Amino acid sequence: MANVEAIHQFIEEHEAEHVAKVQEFLRQPSISAENLGVKECAELLRQYYADLGCKEAELIPTAGHPGVWAYYDAGAEKTIVSYCMYDVQPVVGETWSSPPFEANIVDMPPFGKVIINRGAINSKGPYRAWLNALESIVAVEGSLPVNIMFTAEGEEELGSPHFPQIIEKYTDRLKTADAGLMVGAGQDQQGKIRMSLGYKGIVYMELECSGKHWGRGPQEYDIHSSNKAVADSPAWRLMQALSTMTSPDGNTILIDGYYNRVAPPSTDDLELVDQLVEQFDDSVWKDMYKVKRWINDEQGKDFLLRYLYSTTLNIDGIWGGYTGPGTKTVLPHRVTCKVDTRLVPDQESKDIVPLIRAHLDKHGYNDIEVRQLAGYEWSKTSVKDPIVQAVLGVYQKYGIRPTVWPHMGGSAPMYLYTRPPVNIPICSAGLGHGGRAHSPDEYYVIEGNDKVAGLVRAEKSFVDILYAFANWPKAH
Repeated sequence: MANVEAIHQFIEEHEAEHVAKVQEFLRQPSISAENLGVKECAELLRQYYADLGCKEAELIPTAGHPGVWAYYDAGAEKTIVSYCMYDVQPVVGETWSSPPFEANIVDMPPFGKVIINRGAINSKGPYRAWLNALESIVAVEGSLPVNIMFTAEGEEELGSPHFPQIIEKYTDRLKTADAGLMVGAGQDQQGKIRMSLGYKGIVYMELECSGKHWGRGPQEYDIHSSNKAVADSPAWRLMQALSTMTSPDGNTILIDGYYNRVAPPSTDDLELVDQLVEQFDDSVWKDMYKVKRWINDEQGKDFLLRYLYSTTLNIDGIWGGYTGPGTKTVLPHRVTCKVDTRLVPDQESKDIVPLIRAHLDKHGYNDIEVRQLAGYEWSKTSVKDPIVQAVLGVYQKYGIRPTVWPHMGGSAPMYLYTRPPVNIPICSAGLGHGGRAHSPDEYYVIEGNDKVAGLVRAEKSFVDILYAFANWPKAH
């Protein structure tokens, strides 16, 4: 039997070294949208895997930024897959109290010391803490209790367009794993954990109306708005096309066939929703998102069912013509909008653009272009799966009762693991806290307090989770 207490003690004794390793990883920029430091960060991550003891640790070329594959062979009975996104968001135009790639440690009440850096919480900080925990296990025990397949991508912030190329290369090996772990800092500011068992899918696209494709209105450039008296407007045409896609309030999609594959909640899902009703307070979300009222003023179970099981059609932004200061009277020759749709079981991303295309054609808008920019499928893992139960058991040990959600309203590329051909369960896990992802002064807690785990306790939780799953009775 492993001496987990000795591993915990090792983590405590090497706190300063572990903080320095987190800082090293964070200080290496990896802004995928700007191709800033991405290859260098991939190589640094590859070296981390090699230092851990992975006999396989290599960069994986893709049509975009490189991925990283590594394999730690512990000769163990069980194997897990570890997911990592090593890219981060840009910082241009943001004002930081501490430079975004210096990984400075500052005091931030009520936590004590935190690291401020881009990627601190999303998600390089917690991932380096995970590697610290694994290195501690090897230092004390000589080997990990499970085999680990490491899969890392440098394009999650771009919608993971080439991550399927990485997974495809190793599919035959990945599908032999018992489960996957997506490690992170799962606590909020109060120390509570919202545990999700999956994600909605998403299709992100652009719709564009131009005079050139329409054959009416200005063809090549914006013209003086006085010509609206005699020239058609691509801007009004796009607005009218969009208005045909939903009910006037924007809350019911009117595209033929859009709801055909929307599956009702499963029995297990409804049980989880009933438990959530007892714990969920929508006023917290109202305060966090600065929303005064929800659709239909729903709350409680009706609110949760709508949030979790509604497919959506959302306009992210519209632009064209002149939007600067003062006045500039123009009739735009091209207007574009970005639209996303969130998909629930059993909707498939491949069906969405054809449905929208058919709708536009049916209503006489065959000239409007539809371009898909990104897409994820939905993913689900059962609460009864051993990896989930093992993680829940560790949370209980730490005195935490998480809220367990059937899936999140957001999207992530976990479907590449949970659906065929890989088809393994995957679970998010880990103590710790951070915040302001995608925003200035993004942070990751180092010291913590009586509610929120600092780095040491977060790393201990990773150790406990790994051993809990390693020792969990294997299904037969």
